[in-house]
Amino acid sequence: MDFEQKIIQHIEKLTAAEGIPSPSILVEIPKDPEMGDFAVPCFHFAKALRKAPAQIASHWASQLSDEIQPEFSQVTAAGPYLNFSVDSTFLAQKLVPAVEAGTFQKEREKTQNRYMVEFSQPNTHKAFHVGHMRNVALGEALVHALRWYGHDVIAANYIGDVGTHIAKCLWYYLNFYKGEVPSEHRGEFLGEMYTRATEMLDFSLLSRCPILHVEIVQVLGITPLADHSGKALVRFQTQDGQKQVICGGTHYAVGDYLAWAKPGSRIEGRLVGEKEIFGHLSQGMLCSERELGLSDDGMKMALFPKEAAGMSVAEFYRVPDALAPETPVEAEILARTAAVQKVLQDLEAEEPHIHQLWQETKAWSMDEFMRIYDWVHCQFDHIFYESDVGDEGKKIVKEFYEKGVLVRSEGAIGADLSPYNLPFLLLLKSDGTGLYATKDLALARRKFEEFGIDHSIYVVDTSQSLHFQQVFKTLELMGFEQAKDCYHLAYGLVVLPDGKMSSRQGNIILLSQLKSQLTQEITQSFLEKYRGEWSDQEIEASAHAIALATIKYGMLNQDSNKNIVFDWAEWTAKSGNTGPYMMYAYARTRSILREAGFSPEKPFNASLLTHPCEKQVMLAMLQFPSVVQRVALEYKPNLLCPYLFNLAKEFSRMYDSCPVLKASSEELKWTRTHLVQAVGLILKQGLALLGIQTLERM
Repeated sequence: MDFEQKIIQHIEKLTAAEGIPSPSILVEIPKDPEMGDFAVPCFHFAKALRKAPAQIASHWASQLSDEIQPEFSQVTAAGPYLNFSVDSTFLAQKLVPAVEAGTFQKEREKTQNRYMVEFSQPNTHKAFHVGHMRNVALGEALVHALRWYGHDVIAANYIGDVGTHIAKCLWYYLNFYKGEVPSEHRGEFLGEMYTRATEMLDFSLLSRCPILHVEIVQVLGITPLADHSGKALVRFQTQDGQKQVICGGTHYAVGDYLAWAKPGSRIEGRLVGEKEIFGHLSQGMLCSERELGLSDDGMKMALFPKEAAGMSVAEFYRVPDALAPETPVEAEILARTAAVQKVLQDLEAEEPHIHQLWQETKAWSMDEFMRIYDWVHCQFDHIFYESDVGDEGKKIVKEFYEKGVLVRSEGAIGADLSPYNLPFLLLLKSDGTGLYATKDLALARRKFEEFGIDHSIYVVDTSQSLHFQQVFKTLELMGFEQAKDCYHLAYGLVVLPDGKMSSRQGNIILLSQLKSQLTQEITQSFLEKYRGEWSDQEIEASAHAIALATIKYGMLNQDSNKNIVFDWAEWTAKSGNTGPYMMYAYARTRSILREAGFSPEKPFNASLLTHPCEKQVMLAMLQFPSVVQRVALEYKPNLLCPYLFNLAKEFSRMYDSCPVLKASSEELKWTRTHLVQAVGLILKQGLALLGIQTLERM
């Protein structure tokens, strides 16, 4: 049933007869079905044949008219296009029985390629929310498509079970939480601890100018630098004695009180230092209003009253009632930060009490993750943990530094990627601490050497695109041939209508909340009317299936690079390109077959399927293998959604135009039920590749 290949063979035969080389032959699908089912533009042949494309199309149409059976019913010329119409009887005879037998849509022959798709990657001690489901849906659908294509695929997860976020969570839990640990949803409980910790560590909640190590000082003298227009040497009094800086700001005078950022502080992300400028020692910097976040003026110096002398800027702008009046805000935020750092150090040193608490709370998160994966019907062949590759990553970095692949810079070790127009990739800090990239190198080597992976796909949001470019290039420099077949499947975030979801801000929609609300909504809107007719168990199972279809289809029915706005009403709509509609489209095929009393033994006469709508739905079915092939080759599961929606629409048009139950004859009725059965099987297979289980009635 490869009609495009058959057309190419016909054209190659014509060009051979003309004695001209055959260029790359393009076969298109006309926008207007009345023009034919396939078309060949003849522009490419004009130069060789020295004829106008329209003349070529007309001449070849007459030559092929007796050569195209049985696959095609006619070939015609339409301007410069040679149009082919598939023979409906031939199509039905070949396609429908093959679909019913399962041979048309079955998995392809096994290849020698071994893939690993790494996806989901949640962090323990954080709540699993609706945004995580885009990653799960993408990874799961890609695994299904690659397996359908014949590849050996390992579905892998990489759990973030170490890091500062865990230290924050445990710090709050140990020092501030006084209640009982809940018996359920303990993973979400830890997420709440993390959110509360980030609130306590948010300096902006304590001060309207949340900058550390900035003191209010009095100007003692200003000496303009004659050779440096606008610059002056400014002397001032601090609590530690007199200091001086080179300053280019305006709107200040001797005796004024300014904000002095001490060496070691950070202003607008820049590290403030002590250095020689224009032959003078400059100790820190004096801050403008913009640098303190007080206005957009980058030249006007921020002025303070005399009473503020010696006070920190953060203290001057402290938020009323955020702390006890006697507690300095800067000292408090430093103390909190130091306490979290101590927990992190204890975690890394495996201090017994903290290590045991980490293991216990990690299990709470993992138990919840496993329940979620069970609910969404997602399975993994292997789970990696970030904690397992930290030390290994450091050893790899040292190994390849000794080999000369990596370099040392300012006491740190990393990869110099400047020849490849990429930034330096830091792998080991000067204190010996590793980073995410350090662990990614160890994880990649495990994939290559322990699992024999040829192709490694990372399903991670688009913010990490540069990171993976650097990691893949570094792996290539380290000599791993598989690096060229590493791929970052980037995707946009799931956002709310009013902006981005964030665990830090606590404005996430928990998956447990979504599951509960969605199941309730679907039960009321779709299934409650069957209460009494259907068992409670079937209603519950159906609500679960439709809820999953709603979430997964909504997540996949988008270009992966774009952000998704989570719209409850749009995703749960009964009509349109939604999960519930696609579930209904399949269930409708089953309902028709039940009402007709269909069985596979009923007669099928392909010559009766002559209506244009019947042909269009068969042509739509015909595209299924090529669409799934594109998904597997291009790593784009979203391509399946518009295809399945179009098939459902073509089926709906056919059913409206071609009566099944009230067909003009019994033979036509049974023939059409076979076609309905075939459409349903394609819809079911396509949705299964998206990770969606269909319902027999709905």
